[in-house]
Amino acid sequence: MTFFSSFLGYQTFNKLNKSNNKKKIIFFSESKNYRNYLIGLIKSLEEEKKSNLSIIYLTSDKNDIDQISDDIKPIYIGTGFFMTLLFYLIDCDILVMTLTDLNNHKIKKSKFCKNYIYLFHSLVSVHKTYTHEAFKNYDIILCNGEYQKKELRYCEKFFNFKEKKLFNTGYLYLEHLYNNKKFKVDNNKILFAPSWNKSSRNLFDDYAEEISDILLDKNYNITLRTHPETLKRSIKNLEKIRKKNLKNINFILNTDLENLNSLNDSSLLITDNGGIALEYIIVQRKPVIYIDYSDKIHNKFFDKLELETIEDKFKKEIGTTIDISKLNQIEFYITEAKRNFANKLKVVDKLILEHGLITKNQSQNSKEVILNLLD
Repeated sequence: MTFFSSFLGYQTFNKLNKSNNKKKIIFFSESKNYRNYLIGLIKSLEEEKKSNLSIIYLTSDKNDIDQISDDIKPIYIGTGFFMTLLFYLIDCDILVMTLTDLNNHKIKKSKFCKNYIYLFHSLVSVHKTYTHEAFKNYDIILCNGEYQKKELRYCEKFFNFKEKKLFNTGYLYLEHLYNNKKFKVDNNKILFAPSWNKSSRNLFDDYAEEISDILLDKNYNITLRTHPETLKRSIKNLEKIRKKNLKNINFILNTDLENLNSLNDSSLLITDNGGIALEYIIVQRKPVIYIDYSDKIHNKFFDKLELETIEDKFKKEIGTTIDISKLNQIEFYITEAKRNFANKLKVVDKLILEHGLITKNQSQNSKEVILNLLD
C-alpha cells in the first residue's frame, strides 16, 4: 500500500510540476513533526500571491497530508524507491529542507535543481550534534543567527569545504513557539524531554523509565515529550513506558510535536542535551534541569574544533545540572532550579545578544532571501 501510494505521489508531483512555467519552490518534510519548521515560511510566501510562483509541499509521512491551504495539498512520496527517484530527477528553482547530510544518503542532489536551501530544526550549534558534512552539500543556509554563520564559516575553512551563501534569517520554529505561547503554568507539572542520540548509550533508552517513575513517585504530573528520532529508534522502550503508565492520570505521553501544551503549562523542563532546552528558556522563560549522563556528539572531529557551542553556554550559565547518580535527589534540584531562575533571566537576554540570535520576523526574513534568489 505504501509503495503504491508513493507511486501515485510521484505521478502527482510530475504532473503538477510540468503543468506550468512558474518559478517552483519545493518544500520537503521528513515527517509531520517537521511541518512546523516550514509552515511559517510557506504561508509567508503564499501571501505574496505572485502569479509566477508555484509552491509544492512533499512529505514522507502519510500522517502529514492535511491540506495546508486552498492551493497547497501535501504530496506523499514515502521513503523508498519513488522518493529516491523523485529527488534524483527533481526540477525546481528552490528546494527547502530541514534534512541534514544531503547527498550523503539516499537523497541525492539533482542537476536540475538550481538552489538547495537548508533551514534549521534546532537552535543548537552546527559543529557538535551534527556530522561534519551535515551541511556541506547545500547551496544556501538560513542561519538562526550570527553564531551559526561564524561556526559554518569556521568549519568551511577547517574542512576545506566550498563556501556557501549564508543568511541570518532566524529560527522559524521560534516564531511558531512565540505565536502559540500561552500563560497557564501549573507549578506541579514537569516536562521531561530527553534528546535522541546515535549512541546506544543514551538517556532515553537507559533512564527514561526510571526518571518517569521517580517523578511520579514524588507526586509530580509529568509529560514525556519524545523527539521524532526516538519514535524511530526506541519504539520498544517507548511502548514499555506507555503501557506501564496507561492508567496513570499524572502521566502524559506527547509524541505529536504540534501539541505545545506541555511547553506552555509546565513549570520546569528536564532534559539532557536537547535543543528544546534553548527553546524553553528563550520562549517560555522557565528553568531547565540538565541530567548529566551521555554527551551528544555526532561530529567525530568535534574535539579538534576550538568553538564553544551555544547549547553548552546556556547549559553552563542558565541551567541546573544533576549527575545521573543523584536522581534520588531530583526533588531538591527541582526546587533549587525554580528558586534561582529569576536571577538568571538577565543572562538569557545577554546570551541572545552575544550570539546574534534573531528572535523576530523570521518568516519575513526568510521570504525575502528566497524572493531575491528568484529575481
